[in-house]
Amino acid sequence: MNPQLTQELLFKMLFKNLTLLKIIMTFSFVASYAEANKLIFDVSNSQITLGDKKKQSDFTIYGFSDSKRTLVLKITGPRQKVILQKKKKILGMWTWGKTGEFSYPSLNHYYTNNKSNQIDFEIKKDLYDNIKLIGKDDDNLKKDLIEKKMSIELFKIKNNSFNVINKDVPSLFKIPIKLPENSPAGDYFVSMSLMDSGDKFETRKVKLTVKKLGVSSFIFSFAHKFSFIYGVFSAIIAIALGVFASVVFRKR
Repeated sequence: MNPQLTQELLFKMLFKNLTLLKIIMTFSFVASYAEANKLIFDVSNSQITLGDKKKQSDFTIYGFSDSKRTLVLKITGPRQKVILQKKKKILGMWTWGKTGEFSYPSLNHYYTNNKSNQIDFEIKKDLYDNIKLIGKDDDNLKKDLIEKKMSIELFKIKNNSFNVINKDVPSLFKIPIKLPENSPAGDYFVSMSLMDSGDKFETRKVKLTVKKLGVSSFIFSFAHKFSFIYGVFSAIIAIALGVFASVVFRKR
């Protein structure tokens, strides 16, 4: 039997949960590229729920590529903003003034099928480029942010993380993904690239929806969707607690 035909049949069996239309669109997309640059992937589950403390992977990436170039899987979380403030004195009173604003994906995970200095450089460059600093640009602030996020695994680079499904068909692979428990809820995007010497070919992006269990998830979602109302309620609660505390201590 033709080896190429065998690989295609195995790949179709691997993705038997996909609709026929999806498979046809995927192969049509790949056919427009050179024979040695085939790259197809999909996810096992697009609805992820965090917070149940399960040990197994949250989802798995299955893919096929006959390219000899480096493969890089990228997962990005919903974008978030962080306001930078500096304490300053105005009319004899100390206050906080806005000095800038960070905008960046809340999660940046990269998985590669090998390791090289060139690929590490390209990934780190992509990571830096995804962090936008509104105001005075400062590479040191970006570096501090990246180091902090890496310490809590919201930013991560994991090399040699592709698992061959069958040794006889090394073009087929899978990547088990376990998201950290502190990952925020929201829309995530998964893409995969062929990278080599700065040249890059990126596949389509697959959207994932991540949900979290518990009250903290509800508060987080409410605060981001209705930030003004959340701010008003937070101020009211803070004032009420302050008044309550003053009354209690006054009676004592």
